[in-house]
Amino acid sequence: MALGQMPEAQAMIEEGLADGRESERAALLYLRGSLYMKAGDWQQAMNSFMQSEALDGNGPAAEARQMLSGILDFYNKDLYNP
Repeated sequence: MALGQMPEAQAMIEEGLADGRESERAALLYLRGSLYMKAGDWQQAMNSFMQSEALDGNGPAAEARQMLSGILDFYNKDLYNP
């Protein structure tokens, strides 16, 4: 992901999730959420973060989900009603 090779990163993440390695599942779901977030797919990012958080409540997905919720909840009425 850091090199901008999103399709390759997504393929590797999905492959890891399909392999059924439960010990790595939370981390892979977090990475998938980060990938979706970079792509602007907020719903899929939120879903992945929530799945990761369900598996590991103390992992980084909890903070990422809260951050994404804050972004999505932001609403500035002055931008729409001058």
